[in-house]
Amino acid sequence: MLDWTDYLFYLVFLSQVFVLSYYFPNKLLDRMRYVLETYPPSMYPKLYPKPLEYYKMGQWGFKWVTRCILVLGFVILYAVIFLVDHATFADDGYISEFWPALYGVIQFAPLMVLEFSEFSQFKLMRKANTATTRTAPLRRRRLSDFVSPMLVAIAVLLYIMFILFDLYVHDFVFDWGHDTLQRVAVITVTNLLVGGVGAWQLYGRKQNPHQGLDDRNKQIAAALTSILYVSMAMSIFFMTQVADDVIDMNFLDATLISLYFQVVAFLSLGTNLRSLKLENIDFDVYKNGTAAT
Repeated sequence: MLDWTDYLFYLVFLSQVFVLSYYFPNKLLDRMRYVLETYPPSMYPKLYPKPLEYYKMGQWGFKWVTRCILVLGFVILYAVIFLVDHATFADDGYISEFWPALYGVIQFAPLMVLEFSEFSQFKLMRKANTATTRTAPLRRRRLSDFVSPMLVAIAVLLYIMFILFDLYVHDFVFDWGHDTLQRVAVITVTNLLVGGVGAWQLYGRKQNPHQGLDDRNKQIAAALTSILYVSMAMSIFFMTQVADDVIDMNFLDATLISLYFQVVAFLSLGTNLRSLKLENIDFDVYKNGTAAT
């Protein structure tokens, strides 16, 4: 017999299906269509190092891959409700977090492919760039120029709080094979990786050769802000996993995983979409005879 925890998971998982496989993909598709229609290759040739058909095909492929993943979400939900016994994947008899976790990874896959395709696009732009005069600011970029020091402090504080909370709950046992060490290792390595991405955004060379200084600064600020938000969300999520060791919260494991994926999407992708609105981007740099400053 279903109880309230099952219905709660169904509701949250439906939200995951909608948010990651319909809402955000549609937002991205709208941006793609807007750029293709408003800034065509005939007027903005530097924006298109490949034929226009290539971009239309990529847009079409992204649309149908995300639509298939959307349908897959309803298939998984149907299987969880009617076909799979909860104890099949979870010893505690509750819905396993395997379902929302696996589906979340699948949902993020086309978004990651889109991100990597952007690097390929910029590489082709640099190769095709024939400008001989380039300028750059002499002032070195600093982290505090792009994100609030308070936001950085909160992210670091939450990370430290998680470690101390985990150690306190487990009587400061910190040895090989213990869950505390594994969790600390995972969150530390992940923070180092995303921190490396942030440092590359801040100090690395400009990927888009035509991008203006103001637009690049907005992009850096959005990327660093989303990284800090995700780090904070990760620390809070891991705290819930620690609390699960002392409070019987197994009935919420699947729901929390599903909710976590949605929060990460809003804090990362959502932050970038809100900060980098197309109408505020200078597309004139993609016309012939113009150079980025």
